[in-house]
Amino acid sequence: MRFNRSTLLALGLPLLLGIAYINLLVIPRAVGEPPTRQLTAAESSSLWSESQSFFNQSKYRESLAAALKLHDSYPGNHLYLEMAAASYGRLGDYPHEAEFWEKYFDSAPNPLAACPQMGQAYWKQGRKHEAIDAYERCLARDPKNADSIFYLAHALELAGELDRAADLYRQGMQIAPEYADMKIGLARLWLRQGKAAQAEKESQLLLQSSPDNLDALLVAGLAYSAEGQFAKAKKYLAKGVELSGADSDFREGLAAIAEQENDPREALRQYDAILSQHPDDQRISAERDALRKKVP
Repeated sequence: MRFNRSTLLALGLPLLLGIAYINLLVIPRAVGEPPTRQLTAAESSSLWSESQSFFNQSKYRESLAAALKLHDSYPGNHLYLEMAAASYGRLGDYPHEAEFWEKYFDSAPNPLAACPQMGQAYWKQGRKHEAIDAYERCLARDPKNADSIFYLAHALELAGELDRAADLYRQGMQIAPEYADMKIGLARLWLRQGKAAQAEKESQLLLQSSPDNLDALLVAGLAYSAEGQFAKAKKYLAKGVELSGADSDFREGLAAIAEQENDPREALRQYDAILSQHPDDQRISAERDALRKKVP
């Protein structure tokens, strides 16, 4: 099941405008922290402009190289830490990305700008405990930050800590009642906990305001399926197939219903469609092969 469609946060890199630009040139490092190699104000300005320009052109290696030169000279400057972290992330170097977000979190005036990227960098390495710890530290900085609540709850959900995740989702909904991802997260948990009626009700509320919400469509389809209301379930899952393209969750739900309705050929059709787009999915391949043996 897909769990990570949130489009709540977009990475924004600070621009040197107005006073911020002056401060960068006049006070480019933390007080009392000597540079490893002194750069002139002109060199610093030129390198920073280059780094931003390269990043905006998706030339992340070049952006990183310039940012690291600046960081080497001014290791306490949070702007350079942020640029380096962001560039490492775009390059897929998640260990270094996490390292630089940690430095940023410890030194920047607004440490929450490292959130949720710091936790995500750990998660992409499979370091779930470190990711959860990072999300917890983000939330501790601002216990009423809805985004921090969501990302911690989401990570706990994926890690199987369902009760704690549910508590956080509920807490988040009290703070931000219209936070759609928070609502669907709680609905998913209800579904996993066997509370299909509650999951279906919450997904329907979301679909009233956002009829093409893929997560809500999936939860609604799976909830109706769990309740044995296969006709309704197929309606939502089929719409999900139409909207989602290569997403296999909806077709897998339809295949499961077909098997329960004793329609193995339809189930095989769904499995074949999944494998045509995801040929390396060993689990689906095994499901299909096992079903083939039962079809005359």
